[in-house]
Amino acid sequence: MKLTIIIEKSDDELWGRIENIPDYLPVTNGKTVEEIEHNLKDLLDDYILHEGQANEEWKSLKINNITFEHAYYLSAFFETFEDVKVGAIAKRAGINASLVRHYVAGTKFPSASQSKKLENAIHELGEKLKEVVLV
Repeated sequence: MKLTIIIEKSDDELWGRIENIPDYLPVTNGKTVEEIEHNLKDLLDDYILHEGQANEEWKSLKINNITFEHAYYLSAFFETFEDVKVGAIAKRAGINASLVRHYVAGTKFPSASQSKKLENAIHELGEKLKEVVLV
C-alpha cells in the first residue's frame, strides 16, 4: 500500500501527516523527512495492531508492505531541498520571485494554478538534472 505523507514546516521542524485512513489521522514531527517516515511507521504499526483490526483493508496489512510518497507545502519543500533555490524555480515557472518567497514564508498562498506551475518547474528541473553527464 502506498500512502502520501503531507509535509509541512513549522518554525524549526517539519511535520508530517497521512490523511484518508479510516478513523485515524497520524501526525508527527521531526527534523528530517526520514525521521517523520520512521515516526509514522511506528504510529501505523500500532494502528494496524489495534484500531485497524476493525477495517478489512487494514487488518491483514503488514507495516513492511507500506511505502510512502511525499506531498510538500512550499516552505517544507524548500527546507527539505535546500539546494533548490526559490528564485530559480520562480523564474523557471514564470512567477515573480518575490511572490514565491511570500508563498514559502506563508504570508500569501498560491492558487492551484500557481502551485501547478511551481510543481511543473520543479519536475522540469529534475528531468534536466537527470540528463547531466559529468566527464
